[in-house]
Amino acid sequence: QARLERGSIGCPGSKGRVRTRAAWVGRGDRRVPREAMGGTMSGQQARRPAPPPPVFYSEEFFKEYGSSGSPAPSAQSIAAVVAAPESVDAPSRGELKGTERNRILAELREDELSAAEAAARRIGTWAAELQARTVPCGAEQAEVERCYAAPPMGDQLRCGPIVDVFVRCAKL
Repeated sequence: QARLERGSIGCPGSKGRVRTRAAWVGRGDRRVPREAMGGTMSGQQARRPAPPPPVFYSEEFFKEYGSSGSPAPSAQSIAAVVAAPESVDAPSRGELKGTERNRILAELREDELSAAEAAARRIGTWAAELQARTVPCGAEQAEVERCYAAPPMGDQLRCGPIVDVFVRCAKL
C-alpha cells in the first residue's frame, strides 16, 4: 500500500510513497509544514485579526475613576474650602437642578395621567355603546336556523328564499 504524507493525495504508480509539493517547506532535515512558516495551504486565505471591540464607559465609572486632568488639590486649598462655610440659605447649583428636574417630571406625569384617564373614559363609552346594541337581523337568522333544522318537505334547497332575506338584511 502507498504511504501518504500530510496533505497529500495518492496517485497510481507512486511506488509506495506519495509527496506533495506545497505542504512542506525547507531543505534536508529541516522540513516544516508551510502553515508553520506563515504560509497557507492552497485555496485558503490568510486571516487578519479582528479589531478590538469598542469600550463604553458609564457615568458612574467616570465619576469614580475619571480625572479632570488637573493636579490633585493641595492641603492649603482644601483647608481654605473647609474654613469658608457656604451660606445655608442659598441652595447649591446641584440642588436647583434636582428641584427643577423633579418639577418637570411631575408635570409630565400629570399630563400622562390625564391623557390616560381621557383614553379610559373614551374606551368605556365605546364599550357601553357596543354592549347596548342588539344583534342585527336576529329574527332572520333564527328563521334560517329553523329552516335548516326542519326543512320544508325534507328538502334543504327550499330554504333558499329565507337565506336570501337574511343575506339582504346582513348587507345593510
